Amino acid sequence: MTEEKNKINQIYDALVESEEPSLNIREKEILHPEEPMEESIETFKAAPSAKPVSDSSLNYYDNRNENYQDLLRLIEDAEKEIADLKFRKVLMESDFPTLLDYFKKIFVDEEFSISAIAKGALLEYFTFELIKPLENYGLHLSTNDFSTWESKHFNLSYRLTSANVINFSFMMPTSDGKFRNEKIKLMEVYPESMTVTVLNDAVLTLLKDCYNKHIYTSGQNSMFSREMNDVMAHMKELGFDFDDNLLDNSKPLDLSVDLHHKTPIDVLDRIFITTMNNDNYDFKKVGEHSYLVALDGNQTVTIEQSPKDESSSLKLNTDRKNKSLIEFFGTYPFLVPLTITND
Repeated sequence: MTEEKNKINQIYDALVESEEPSLNIREKEILHPEEPMEESIETFKAAPSAKPVSDSSLNYYDNRNENYQDLLRLIEDAEKEIADLKFRKVLMESDFPTLLDYFKKIFVDEEFSISAIAKGALLEYFTFELIKPLENYGLHLSTNDFSTWESKHFNLSYRLTSANVINFSFMMPTSDGKFRNEKIKLMEVYPESMTVTVLNDAVLTLLKDCYNKHIYTSGQNSMFSREMNDVMAHMKELGFDFDDNLLDNSKPLDLSVDLHHKTPIDVLDRIFITTMNNDNYDFKKVGEHSYLVALDGNQTVTIEQSPKDESSSLKLNTDRKNKSLIEFFGTYPFLVPLTITND
């Protein structure tokens, strides 16, 4: 019994000693790599989540993006070109009021922009509508001169100014079949105000070229006057207003023409001789520097001389007879020298 009791006590003592601080109980060990833990964590955090992109891959994506932007620009340009083509189609189908509306919106008000080709087309169709009566004389667009309409007897060139005024100039074959070297500025068309100014200097130049320089014949001048009066009558129907001018034959001449020269005495002498030899004419001095030429049908020409600035003026009155100055002087060619200078 005693021996068994001792064995039990030994077991108990062993159990009690295992709870003492001196008892060294090893916990379960966790194995780690040889590197320290903190360094391992930092290394893990620094590692990229994806593989690095090579230079060749970067170039590919850059080029692809650049090509994409180029494609967008090409699409935009193509859309603009298609829109411009459609607008030009609309212009071709438009009547004069519609063309006039587009002219004001594009050139005057600048509500929207169109290509240079479309602007040229608009001016082409617009000016054609203005001079449409010349279709009776083979009107067509010139293949030799820019912005020029050709007809059987003369050419008309048009130009749009910065003030949105359309200038018309003309050239006519000379008596030997050639064309005059310089174009003669004929009229100014103001679409915004629907007015037209015919330049009287153009008419005087025609008279001088015909009767002094003999570039044109009186028949050519008469034909030009008749055809351009058809054009002016047509433009009036379109709604344009004209100032009094020397080319208009739709009403009697009753206006004054200022000349930049004084009428030579020898010209007055020749007119005096001509009128004295015709019972239907008369010539008399009515003032210190003024003369009156009386013609048949109560038509008169008054000549006013200005001694101050060496100029003169003609007062024309054809009574109730509708005539242009060209037609008037075609009937009374002896009066043409009144309008001609030697320069």
